[in-house]
Amino acid sequence: MNNITFIALDFETATSQRASVCEVGLAFVENGEIGMSRSNLIRPPHNQYDSANIAVHGITPIMTDISPGFDMFWPTLANILQGKTVVAHYAPFDMGVIREECLRCGLPLPEFRFVCSCALARYVLPGFYSYGLESLCDHFGIATNGHHRAGTDALMTAKLMLRLCEVAEVSTIDELIEKYHYRYGTFEGGTYKPFNRLRDRSNEYTPDQFAKDYQADASGFDEENPFYNKEEVFTGTMARPRHDLMQMVMDIGGRTKDSLTKTADFLVVGQQDYRVVGEEGMSAKQKKALQMIEKGASLTVLSENEFMEMISGGYRFGKTDFLDLSEEEVQRLAKLYPDFTVLDFEKMKGILY
Repeated sequence: MNNITFIALDFETATSQRASVCEVGLAFVENGEIGMSRSNLIRPPHNQYDSANIAVHGITPIMTDISPGFDMFWPTLANILQGKTVVAHYAPFDMGVIREECLRCGLPLPEFRFVCSCALARYVLPGFYSYGLESLCDHFGIATNGHHRAGTDALMTAKLMLRLCEVAEVSTIDELIEKYHYRYGTFEGGTYKPFNRLRDRSNEYTPDQFAKDYQADASGFDEENPFYNKEEVFTGTMARPRHDLMQMVMDIGGRTKDSLTKTADFLVVGQQDYRVVGEEGMSAKQKKALQMIEKGASLTVLSENEFMEMISGGYRFGKTDFLDLSEEEVQRLAKLYPDFTVLDFEKMKGILY
Protein backbone atom coordinates (compact mmCIF):
# COMPACT_ATOMS: atom_id res chain seq x y z
CA MET A 1 0.00 0.00 0.00
CA ASN A 2 1.20 3.51 -0.83
CA ASN A 3 1.47 5.48 2.43
CA ILE A 4 3.01 8.63 0.97
CA THR A 5 1.27 11.50 2.75
CA PHE A 6 2.45 15.11 2.86
CA ILE A 7 1.64 18.76 2.16
CA ALA A 8 3.55 20.48 -0.64
CA LEU A 9 4.28 24.13 0.15
CA ASP A 10 5.47 27.07 -1.94
CA PHE A 11 5.89 30.79 -1.25
CA GLU A 12 6.28 33.70 -3.64
CA THR A 13 7.84 36.92 -2.34
CA ALA A 14 7.43 40.55 -3.34
CA THR A 15 11.05 41.62 -2.83
CA SER A 16 14.48 40.11 -2.31
CA GLN A 17 13.67 39.85 1.40
CA ARG A 18 12.25 36.54 2.57
CA ALA A 19 9.87 38.36 4.91
CA SER A 20 7.83 39.70 1.97
CA VAL A 21 5.35 36.92 1.18
CA CYS A 22 2.84 37.81 -1.52
CA GLU A 23 1.41 34.34 -2.20
CA VAL A 24 1.33 30.90 -0.59
CA GLY A 25 0.42 27.65 -2.32
CA LEU A 26 -0.47 24.27 -0.83
CA ALA A 27 -1.14 20.85 -2.36
CA PHE A 28 -2.35 17.94 -0.21
CA VAL A 29 -1.27 14.34 -0.81
CA GLU A 30 -2.93 11.48 1.09
CA ASN A 31 -1.74 7.88 0.62
CA GLY A 32 -0.16 8.68 -2.72
CA GLU A 33 -3.18 10.54 -4.11
CA ILE A 34 -3.22 14.28 -4.76
CA GLY A 35 -6.34 15.86 -3.33
CA MET A 36 -7.12 19.52 -2.85
CA SER A 37 -4.72 22.31 -3.77
CA ARG A 38 -5.09 25.99 -2.93
CA SER A 39 -3.35 29.34 -3.09
CA ASN A 40 -3.80 32.61 -1.23
CA LEU A 41 -2.55 36.08 -2.02
CA ILE A 42 -0.84 37.81 0.92
CA ARG A 43 -0.24 41.53 1.30
CA PRO A 44 3.53 42.05 1.75
CA PRO A 45 4.87 44.76 4.10
CA HIS A 46 3.64 48.18 2.87
CA ASN A 47 2.45 46.34 -0.27
CA GLN A 48 5.85 47.05 -1.82
CA TYR A 49 7.29 45.02 -4.70
CA ASP A 50 10.57 44.80 -6.59
CA SER A 51 10.20 44.88 -10.36
CA ALA A 52 12.41 41.79 -10.64
CA ASN A 53 10.02 39.77 -8.50
CA ILE A 54 6.99 40.95 -10.45
CA ALA A 55 8.74 39.87 -13.65
CA VAL A 56 9.08 36.34 -12.26
CA HIS A 57 5.63 35.64 -10.82
CA GLY A 58 3.46 38.41 -12.27
CA ILE A 59 1.89 39.36 -8.93
CA THR A 60 1.46 43.14 -8.55
CA PRO A 61 0.52 45.53 -5.71
CA ILE A 62 -2.98 45.94 -7.14
CA MET A 63 -3.58 42.20 -6.75
CA THR A 64 -2.66 42.17 -3.05
CA ASP A 65 -3.86 45.60 -1.94
CA ILE A 66 -6.81 44.23 0.06
CA SER A 67 -5.30 40.80 0.85
CA PRO A 68 -4.54 39.85 4.46
CA GLY A 69 -1.03 40.41 5.75
CA PHE A 70 1.12 37.45 6.81
CA ASP A 71 0.25 38.02 10.46
CA MET A 72 -3.45 37.74 9.69
CA PHE A 73 -3.13 34.63 7.51
CA TRP A 74 -0.55 32.83 9.64
CA PRO A 75 -2.94 31.24 12.19
CA THR A 76 -4.75 29.50 9.34
CA LEU A 77 -1.53 28.33 7.69
CA ALA A 78 0.10 27.28 10.96
CA ASN A 79 -2.94 25.19 11.84
CA ILE A 80 -2.74 23.43 8.46
CA LEU A 81 0.97 22.65 8.80
CA GLN A 82 0.97 21.72 12.50
CA GLY A 83 2.29 18.20 13.05
CA LYS A 84 2.41 17.41 9.32
CA THR A 85 5.13 16.34 6.88
CA VAL A 86 5.82 19.22 4.49
CA VAL A 87 7.63 19.06 1.14
CA ALA A 88 9.15 22.11 -0.54
CA HIS A 89 11.35 22.38 -3.61
CA TYR A 90 14.49 24.09 -2.33
CA ALA A 91 13.27 24.03 1.26
CA PRO A 92 15.92 26.45 2.66
CA PHE A 93 14.08 29.28 0.90
CA ASP A 94 10.53 28.37 1.93
CA MET A 95 11.49 27.49 5.51
CA GLY A 96 13.54 30.69 5.66
CA VAL A 97 10.41 32.59 4.66
CA ILE A 98 8.53 31.12 7.61
CA ARG A 99 11.35 31.92 10.02
CA GLU A 100 11.79 35.50 8.84
CA GLU A 101 8.08 36.30 8.60
CA CYS A 102 7.44 34.92 12.09
CA LEU A 103 10.37 36.95 13.40
CA ARG A 104 9.13 40.11 11.67
CA CYS A 105 5.58 39.70 12.96
CA GLY A 106 6.48 38.42 16.43
CA LEU A 107 4.70 35.12 15.80
CA PRO A 108 5.53 31.72 17.34
CA LEU A 109 7.15 29.19 15.05
CA PRO A 110 5.01 26.21 14.01
CA GLU A 111 5.79 22.56 14.74
CA PHE A 112 6.17 20.27 11.73
CA ARG A 113 8.80 18.28 9.86
CA PHE A 114 9.89 18.90 6.29
CA VAL A 115 11.94 17.56 3.39
CA CYS A 116 13.44 19.17 0.28
CA SER A 117 12.48 17.61 -3.05
CA CYS A 118 15.34 19.45 -4.76
CA ALA A 119 17.96 17.91 -2.45
CA LEU A 120 16.45 14.42 -2.75
CA ALA A 121 16.27 14.64 -6.55
CA ARG A 122 20.06 14.95 -6.67
CA TYR A 123 20.32 11.40 -5.33
CA VAL A 124 17.24 9.86 -6.93
CA LEU A 125 18.36 11.20 -10.34
CA PRO A 126 22.15 11.53 -10.09
CA GLY A 127 23.81 13.39 -12.94
CA PHE A 128 20.64 15.14 -14.15
CA TYR A 129 21.39 18.38 -16.00
CA SER A 130 19.27 20.62 -13.76
CA TYR A 131 17.45 20.19 -10.46
CA GLY A 132 15.19 23.19 -10.89
CA LEU A 133 11.49 22.47 -10.41
CA GLU A 134 10.54 23.16 -14.02
CA SER A 135 13.34 21.02 -15.47
CA LEU A 136 12.52 18.05 -13.25
CA CYS A 137 8.81 18.32 -14.01
CA ASP A 138 9.53 18.47 -17.75
CA HIS A 139 11.56 15.29 -17.37
CA PHE A 140 8.60 13.48 -15.84
CA GLY A 141 6.01 14.98 -18.18
CA ILE A 142 4.41 17.06 -15.41
CA ALA A 143 2.60 20.16 -16.66
CA THR A 144 4.41 23.42 -15.85
CA ASN A 145 1.88 25.97 -17.10
CA GLY A 146 1.67 28.73 -14.52
CA HIS A 147 5.13 28.03 -13.07
CA HIS A 148 6.19 30.63 -10.45
CA ARG A 149 2.69 31.06 -9.08
CA ALA A 150 2.55 29.49 -5.62
CA GLY A 151 -0.45 27.22 -6.18
CA THR A 152 0.97 25.83 -9.42
CA ASP A 153 4.43 25.32 -7.95
CA ALA A 154 3.00 23.53 -4.91
CA LEU A 155 1.06 21.18 -7.20
CA MET A 156 4.15 20.62 -9.38
CA THR A 157 6.16 19.83 -6.23
CA ALA A 158 3.54 17.32 -5.06
CA LYS A 159 3.54 15.51 -8.40
CA LEU A 160 7.34 15.57 -8.58
CA MET A 161 7.69 14.13 -5.08
CA LEU A 162 5.41 11.23 -5.96
CA ARG A 163 7.48 10.48 -9.07
CA LEU A 164 10.70 10.61 -7.06
CA CYS A 165 9.24 8.08 -4.62
CA GLU A 166 8.22 5.90 -7.56
CA VAL A 167 11.71 5.97 -9.08
CA ALA A 168 13.25 5.27 -5.66
CA GLU A 169 10.81 2.38 -5.18
CA VAL A 170 9.62 3.46 -1.73
CA SER A 171 6.15 3.60 -0.24
CA THR A 172 6.69 6.23 2.49
CA ILE A 173 8.61 9.47 2.94
CA ASP A 174 10.42 7.81 5.85
CA GLU A 175 11.76 5.14 3.49
CA LEU A 176 12.83 7.74 0.95
CA ILE A 177 14.93 9.84 3.30
CA GLU A 178 16.38 6.76 4.99
CA LYS A 179 17.39 5.30 1.61
CA TYR A 180 19.36 8.43 0.74
CA HIS A 181 20.69 9.00 4.27
CA TYR A 182 18.78 12.16 5.14
CA ARG A 183 17.09 13.26 8.33
CA TYR A 184 13.96 15.38 8.53
CA GLY A 185 14.23 19.12 8.92
CA THR A 186 12.07 20.35 11.77
CA PHE A 187 10.40 23.29 13.40
CA GLU A 188 10.15 22.09 16.98
CA GLY A 189 10.20 23.70 20.39
CA GLY A 190 10.67 27.15 18.88
CA THR A 191 13.82 26.13 16.98
CA TYR A 192 14.63 25.27 13.38
CA LYS A 193 16.79 22.40 12.14
CA PRO A 194 17.55 22.12 8.40
CA PHE A 195 16.93 19.06 6.23
CA ASN A 196 20.35 17.38 6.28
CA ARG A 197 22.08 14.44 4.69
CA LEU A 198 23.78 12.16 7.19
CA ARG A 199 27.35 11.04 6.62
CA ASP A 200 29.67 8.41 8.01
CA ARG A 201 31.13 9.91 11.17
CA SER A 202 33.48 7.13 12.16
CA ASN A 203 35.36 7.73 15.38
CA GLU A 204 38.60 7.24 13.50
CA TYR A 205 38.10 10.65 11.91
CA THR A 206 39.88 13.59 13.48
CA PRO A 207 37.90 16.86 13.37
CA ASP A 208 40.13 18.24 10.61
CA GLN A 209 39.76 15.03 8.59
CA PHE A 210 35.99 15.12 9.04
CA ALA A 211 35.87 18.76 7.90
CA LYS A 212 37.97 17.86 4.84
CA ASP A 213 35.95 14.81 3.82
CA TYR A 214 32.41 15.96 4.59
CA GLN A 215 30.57 17.29 1.56
CA ALA A 216 27.61 19.48 2.55
CA ASP A 217 24.56 19.69 0.30
CA ALA A 218 24.66 23.23 -1.13
CA SER A 219 20.87 23.30 -1.39
CA GLY A 220 20.79 23.61 2.39
CA PHE A 221 23.08 26.65 2.61
CA ASP A 222 21.47 29.56 4.45
CA GLU A 223 23.08 32.91 3.65
CA GLU A 224 21.11 34.60 6.44
CA ASN A 225 22.49 32.32 9.15
CA PRO A 226 25.17 34.05 11.29
CA PHE A 227 27.58 31.15 10.67
CA TYR A 228 27.25 31.19 6.87
CA ASN A 229 30.70 31.61 5.27
CA LYS A 230 32.26 31.89 8.75
CA GLU A 231 34.90 29.69 10.37
CA GLU A 232 34.10 27.96 13.66
CA VAL A 233 36.48 26.19 16.04
CA PHE A 234 35.27 24.00 18.93
CA THR A 235 37.01 23.38 22.24
CA GLY A 236 36.15 21.61 25.49
CA THR A 237 33.70 18.83 26.28
CA MET A 238 30.50 19.27 24.29
CA ALA A 239 27.05 18.00 25.23
CA ARG A 240 26.64 16.86 21.62
CA PRO A 241 29.14 14.91 19.48
CA ARG A 242 31.61 17.38 17.97
CA HIS A 243 31.13 15.89 14.52
CA ASP A 244 27.40 16.70 14.78
CA LEU A 245 28.16 20.33 15.62
CA MET A 246 30.66 20.57 12.77
CA GLN A 247 28.16 19.07 10.36
CA MET A 248 25.54 21.63 11.41
CA VAL A 249 27.96 24.44 10.54
CA MET A 250 28.92 23.00 7.16
CA ASP A 251 25.32 22.19 6.25
CA ILE A 252 24.37 25.89 6.38
CA GLY A 253 27.49 26.94 4.44
CA GLY A 254 30.01 27.58 7.22
CA ARG A 255 33.54 26.23 7.74
CA THR A 256 35.17 24.39 10.64
CA LYS A 257 38.75 23.71 11.71
CA ASP A 258 40.30 21.96 14.67
CA SER A 259 43.05 24.53 15.19
CA LEU A 260 42.52 28.17 16.14
CA THR A 261 44.12 30.54 13.62
CA LYS A 262 43.67 34.16 12.57
CA THR A 263 41.03 33.10 10.03
CA ALA A 264 38.63 31.92 12.76
CA ASP A 265 35.46 33.91 13.36
CA PHE A 266 34.04 31.98 16.34
CA LEU A 267 35.40 29.80 19.14
CA VAL A 268 32.67 27.59 20.63
CA VAL A 269 33.46 26.55 24.19
CA GLY A 270 32.21 23.35 25.77
CA GLN A 271 31.81 22.45 29.41
CA GLN A 272 34.64 24.54 30.83
CA ASP A 273 33.57 28.13 30.18
CA TYR A 274 36.18 30.73 31.13
CA ARG A 275 33.41 33.14 32.14
CA VAL A 276 32.59 30.72 34.97
CA VAL A 277 35.78 28.93 35.94
CA GLY A 278 38.28 31.73 35.29
CA GLU A 279 41.62 31.65 33.55
CA GLU A 280 42.87 28.52 35.32
CA GLY A 281 40.00 26.49 33.87
CA MET A 282 40.56 27.62 30.29
CA SER A 283 41.74 25.33 27.53
CA ALA A 284 44.78 26.26 25.48
CA LYS A 285 42.45 27.37 22.67
CA GLN A 286 40.54 29.67 25.03
CA LYS A 287 43.72 31.28 26.30
CA LYS A 288 44.91 31.74 22.73
CA ALA A 289 41.53 33.24 21.79
CA LEU A 290 41.79 35.88 24.55
CA GLN A 291 45.30 36.77 23.41
CA MET A 292 44.08 37.11 19.83
CA ILE A 293 41.15 39.31 20.91
CA GLU A 294 43.46 41.54 22.96
CA LYS A 295 45.54 42.04 19.82
CA GLY A 296 42.49 43.13 17.86
CA ALA A 297 41.32 39.88 16.27
CA SER A 298 37.68 39.83 15.14
CA LEU A 299 36.88 36.68 17.11
CA THR A 300 33.77 35.90 19.13
CA VAL A 301 33.72 33.33 21.95
CA LEU A 302 30.44 31.46 22.45
CA SER A 303 29.20 28.77 24.76
CA GLU A 304 27.71 25.64 23.21
CA ASN A 305 24.21 26.78 24.21
CA GLU A 306 24.74 30.16 22.56
CA PHE A 307 26.00 28.42 19.44
CA MET A 308 22.88 26.26 19.31
CA GLU A 309 20.60 29.27 19.73
CA MET A 310 22.37 31.18 16.98
CA ILE A 311 22.56 28.40 14.42
CA SER A 312 18.88 27.52 14.92
CA GLY A 313 17.79 31.12 14.36
CA GLY A 314 17.37 32.34 17.94
CA TYR A 315 20.16 34.86 17.71
CA ARG A 316 18.61 38.24 18.42
CA PHE A 317 20.60 40.55 20.69
CA GLY A 318 20.43 39.70 24.37
CA LYS A 319 20.92 35.95 23.89
CA THR A 320 24.63 36.10 24.70
CA ASP A 321 27.09 37.80 26.99
CA PHE A 322 30.17 37.30 24.87
CA LEU A 323 31.52 40.74 25.90
CA ASP A 324 31.33 39.78 29.58
CA LEU A 325 28.70 42.45 30.16
CA SER A 326 26.62 42.58 33.29
CA GLU A 327 23.02 41.42 33.04
CA GLU A 328 21.89 45.03 33.62
CA GLU A 329 23.99 46.25 30.69
CA VAL A 330 22.70 43.50 28.42
CA GLN A 331 19.11 44.48 29.27
CA ARG A 332 19.84 48.17 28.74
CA LEU A 333 21.32 47.58 25.29
CA ALA A 334 18.55 45.18 24.32
CA LYS A 335 16.02 47.95 25.00
CA LEU A 336 18.05 50.54 23.08
CA TYR A 337 18.61 48.24 20.10
CA PRO A 338 15.68 45.76 20.06
CA ASP A 339 16.21 44.77 16.43
CA PHE A 340 19.93 44.04 16.76
CA THR A 341 21.28 40.54 16.26
CA VAL A 342 24.39 39.42 18.09
CA LEU A 343 26.47 40.03 14.99
CA ASP A 344 25.04 43.54 14.53
CA PHE A 345 26.19 44.35 18.03
CA GLU A 346 29.56 42.72 17.42
CA LYS A 347 30.13 45.10 14.50
CA MET A 348 29.23 48.13 16.64
CA LYS A 349 30.96 47.27 19.88
CA GLY A 350 33.95 49.45 18.94
CA ILE A 351 31.57 52.41 18.70
CA LEU A 352 29.49 51.66 21.78
CA TYR A 353 32.48 50.89 23.98
